[in-house]
Formats: sequence, structure tokens, C-alpha cells
Amino acid sequence: MAFEKPVVVIDNGSYMLKAGFACDNHPVSMFRTVVGRPNYLKGSYGREYYDVYIGDEAVAKIEDLELSRPVVNGRIVHWDNMERVWHHVFYRELKAAPEDRAVILACSVTTPIEEKIKCCEVFFETLNSPGLCVQSQSVLSLYGSGFTTGISVDLGHDTADIVPVYEGGLISYAHMQTHYASVDISKFIKDSFDERNIGLDIHAEEVLDGIKKNLYLTQNVAMSRKNYRRTYVLPSGEEIDISQEAFMAAEMMIQPVLVKGYETEVMPLQEAVVTCAMKCDAELRPELYDAVVPCGGVSMIPGLNERLATEIENITNKPVTVLSSPEAYAVSWLGGATFAGMPASKKMWVSKKQYEDYGEKIVRNKFM
Repeated sequence: MAFEKPVVVIDNGSYMLKAGFACDNHPVSMFRTVVGRPNYLKGSYGREYYDVYIGDEAVAKIEDLELSRPVVNGRIVHWDNMERVWHHVFYRELKAAPEDRAVILACSVTTPIEEKIKCCEVFFETLNSPGLCVQSQSVLSLYGSGFTTGISVDLGHDTADIVPVYEGGLISYAHMQTHYASVDISKFIKDSFDERNIGLDIHAEEVLDGIKKNLYLTQNVAMSRKNYRRTYVLPSGEEIDISQEAFMAAEMMIQPVLVKGYETEVMPLQEAVVTCAMKCDAELRPELYDAVVPCGGVSMIPGLNERLATEIENITNKPVTVLSSPEAYAVSWLGGATFAGMPASKKMWVSKKQYEDYGEKIVRNKFM
């Protein structure tokens, strides 16, 4: 299916939305997936006119606004806000008319078909897009790394999904979750601060995001004292020691029992990857281990890829290739841009006319 103008790729993340044109090699726009309304509304819509803020504008006015996340755990939970975000993407960020642009929408591996049908309804009936293709972020992360077969390790804001992909198709029955994503890292750090009587104000999320940039993993759980110390300056100007949090919060991904001292619901990342591969046919496993692709914001932690490869090899006694990327946070978006230009993608689109003729039946046929 050919379109006159370059396709728009939108990666609907729970924390950050990435959007841009398939002809580019990087997203044009990246902003927080939040919608802000005045505090005085107290969750209602109000009968008088008021300003609605999207993304980073909303975060900047956090004192005066009530923030809402339209995407939670990879699922769209507030459709009116999601429509506003998509409208903002086209008219404010990309400055492109949606009726002129077909869209590749990257969604979570857990997105049900009912949600995909609702996406088609919004894009075709409200935004009047000429075509839509809904693809899993996990599949697109493989395309973005130059592979069609491998294991996607998607470490996002509120979900950590490990899923094998074979020839561009999800092996959904082997899907694993570690239950330790970015929001859990934030909670771990905050709990640690509470034990140390360090209080955080309304800007706690901003502070926690800054601290998470200091996390690291070592190859053998050892670090010299000179390299161990980490500090962080709070908005108030106070400098605090975050050495323990910087080390332990990341190590929790690999050895939760060692960090906590007791059994938790957190599954070690390397065990999730191996279990995911073991659920697949034996002849597939070598090919899957040849392309283990970490993606999402948490995958940017220094040392993660090297440590993950070591831990998997220790379990399997087989060589493993963990692919690294300087733009791991945008790998799924890059995969969408790659997928848009592939001849095989033509049969995956739903056009506006097809939707008008067949309704949700064509959506179930293409995106099930």
C-alpha cells in the first residue's frame, strides 16, 4: 500500500511518546505522555473554558495542574486524553495534517485487539488518517536493530516485557515479565530515602529521574571505593550521597534476593530471558540468543548489556549476543521507520476505505 507522503511513526510509551516521519533517522518529537488540567477542576471537566497542557508543558506547571497519564502499563486508560495527545503530535509537534499521513502506531505487547480497534476508530473517524498499521513495540525493536528474529527485552516505565520474535512475528505464549521497571526503580530509591529520612517535595519525580541517570551495573558486582561514590544535588541546593541507591537499584534487576534479603515477586532479568527462550522450540534458541535486544529507557543503564550477556552465558553455557545501541530508548521508533519502508509491510496496513467497508472485521484480520 503506497502513500503520497512519508508515513508518521508514533511510539506510544507509558512515560515518553516518540513521533516523527519514517523518512528520518530519529524522532522529530519526544515528550512526556501526560495531560494536565487545572487543579481546581478536581478531576472533573468543568463547564467553563480552561487550558489543557500536553507533555513537557504540563510537567513544567505541575504546581498548578493535575496530571493524568493516558497510557498505564502499556494500555490506553483514558481515550479523551489520548486523542488530545495524538492531536498535539500532528498539529503542534510535527505540523502535519493527519488526513494527509498514514500512521504506524507502536503499542505494547499486551495490547488487546479491542484497543487496536478503538485506535482505528480514532485515527479513521476523528483524525481522518488514510491508513493505519498497529505493531508491537517488541517486534519493532528487532527491526530497529536490523533483525527479524531475536528476543526483545523492553525495559520501560511501568512494564518490563521479554518476548521472543521469529521472522517478524511475536511468539506470544513465551512472553515474560520481570515486574521491575522504571517506576519500581523510583519506588526502590524513594523507600531507601525514607529509611534515611530524606524527604522529597512536589518535584520528587524530577529528582528521582535525575538520580536514575547515575545508576550502573558492574561486570562482577565489585567496584573500587574511588569509583563507588555518587552524589546528587537536590533543587534546594543540598548535596546528598546516593552511592548505595545508584548501585543497589540497578543490581536489583539481576539479583533481587541479594539486594532485598528475601524472596520478592521480581524475576531476575537473565532468568526471564532464558525462560522466554526455553519456552520456544530447541532449534530456534541459538537464533534467538544471537539477537537479544534491550530497549526502553531502563536499558540505557551503563553496564547492563555486558552484565546481562555474562549472566545468560553462565546459565546456558552458550554464546549470547546482547545488542547495544546509543539510542536504545528510541529503538522501537526506529524499527517503525524501518518497517514502513519494507515491501512486506504493505499487506499489514488497514486503509480508511477498508475500515469503512469492513469495520472491525478487517482490523481483527490484520492486527490479531
